[in-house]
Amino acid sequence: MKSGAKNRVKILSLVILMFAAFSLQAQQKVNLKPNSQEYVVKGTSTLHDWHMTSEEAVGFITVKKDANGVPSFTGSEITLKAESLKSGKKGMDKNAYKALKTEEYPSIEFVLNHCTMESAVLGKATAELTIAGFSRDVTFDIQVEQSGNAFTVKGTTDFRLTDFQIDPPTALMGTIKTGDEVTIEFKATFQN
Repeated sequence: MKSGAKNRVKILSLVILMFAAFSLQAQQKVNLKPNSQEYVVKGTSTLHDWHMTSEEAVGFITVKKDANGVPSFTGSEITLKAESLKSGKKGMDKNAYKALKTEEYPSIEFVLNHCTMESAVLGKATAELTIAGFSRDVTFDIQVEQSGNAFTVKGTTDFRLTDFQIDPPTALMGTIKTGDEVTIEFKATFQN
């Protein structure tokens, strides 16, 4: 190979490496900030509406911003201890943990598959959600607030318990039945 061709190959290789390095720098892994999160599961029953809340999860998001400042979330993994969800009623919690099979599957897991931002603050995130050992994709409507290097993400989704092969819990020998439809709402801040 002639020296001119070798120089062009070297320059092209250097340019490719620079773009790759810039791309890697543009992505940022940001950890879930303790004491800045809330996860709520809401549902109905034949007796009354109910909700369970947790403020304990661990995880991260991977984010990069385009030239206009619109964030793009390219990855995320969140793990929530199922028994950290509390209703304030021990009997209800016990029935919920039994339905969620928490002895066998102690964690609820969220792994981001794809996120599309309509603007700098609104988007949709599709993730693999694993509950009671069963996984399926769900789509969350999300809102994003950015303050410095912190991202606060709020999201909501609806699904049926039976979508995850969970039998809706019952109480008092089946006289009180939990509805199949549930809503998950969350607010979490990620910051390094």
